[in-house]
Amino acid sequence: MAWVVGLNSGSSLDSIDGVLIDMDFDAEGWPRLKGVEATAEIPWPEQVHNDIVRAINLDMRIDELCRLNFVAGAVFSKAVNAVLHKASIPASEVAVIGVDGQTIYQEPPLRQKWVGTEFRNAVEAFRDGRLGCTLQIGDGAVISALTGIPTISQFRPADIAVGGTGAPIEQLLDYFHYRHIAPVVTLNIGGIANIHAVHADQNKMMAFDTGPGNILMDRLAQTKFGLPYDKNGTIAATGHVNSSVLDFLMTHPFLRRDPPRSAWREDFSLKYLQMILDKFPAVEPRDMMATMAEFTVQAILQSLHRVPFLDEVSFLIGNGGGVYNDVVINSLKQQIPQHIHFVLSDQFGIPAKSNEAVKFATLGFATIHHLSGNIPHASGATRFAVLGRVHYPPYSTDFELDVTQ
Repeated sequence: MAWVVGLNSGSSLDSIDGVLIDMDFDAEGWPRLKGVEATAEIPWPEQVHNDIVRAINLDMRIDELCRLNFVAGAVFSKAVNAVLHKASIPASEVAVIGVDGQTIYQEPPLRQKWVGTEFRNAVEAFRDGRLGCTLQIGDGAVISALTGIPTISQFRPADIAVGGTGAPIEQLLDYFHYRHIAPVVTLNIGGIANIHAVHADQNKMMAFDTGPGNILMDRLAQTKFGLPYDKNGTIAATGHVNSSVLDFLMTHPFLRRDPPRSAWREDFSLKYLQMILDKFPAVEPRDMMATMAEFTVQAILQSLHRVPFLDEVSFLIGNGGGVYNDVVINSLKQQIPQHIHFVLSDQFGIPAKSNEAVKFATLGFATIHHLSGNIPHASGATRFAVLGRVHYPPYSTDFELDVTQ
């Protein structure tokens, strides 16, 4: 067995989720999740949160971004110590930390411009966008030094370097955890929503973003209601879907992209929301919230029907903060094909709120054992790749971060 810590901070920027899991290998040599020992959630300090938003909005000098990378690493370290404190497990017993960092920028490859095996001029391919790029902050060297635990960080670049989208990147966890009940589809509803179509044959697997998850609802809650988000869909439940607005939302260019595809916050930005509000000024805010919730649902449904083996799928397995939005989930349950049962990942041993942190824990475990973390057919990569950057701690650490502040 091995204790592994996973950390996640998604596009919604609400907090850092930490998890401590127990892992080993099954009889077939695949990583196996034996159990989730503890979870913890810590908020980003307000000033750090504000700085991250500035960085994402491209409103930050390079020297400030450099500093923020190290600051974020220190905050991630606090999350590690918080989850270990909760579990009463010393750092010396933890094999590895898996943490992607906080994504600041993500640009998928422009697939219409390149042929999968053509990497003769990588300089030009990266310059003109045929190959994607991504940037995460929260330096793994800082996390490793402050916790005393080997740390694997920034998993996405290795997938992008071989032609993949780099996001979503849950294929490994979904394959080894669900392959015995496949075909199934997992659904993560964070700021952006994504699905992974899991099949026992890796050459049939798919992974792609469906469109907005919580992001437009969150932005609307902040703009019109002075709330960080619409908790449980309470506001949306008091409104009515406006069909004219929904029809317009469904013309978003992202929805026309073919899988594998990757979205970013700016695809569904505050500027985009404001354009919608300006175009439909007569729509009441509560009705707009109900419509944004249904936009999330319809984008998911449209994406599900892109899965070639959907008729064989038995479960749609939900995770992420958006699965607690009753309006979204009730509408989704009513419209998915009748042979598919919607369940939360909790039913299969992974807390829905902590799924992303578990994902990065398993990727860290795979990397420390030199195992591939991507599945090329799902991500669009041309090759399997060991993901992440490995950081080993100094020989001794004589201090512990105060996790009470």
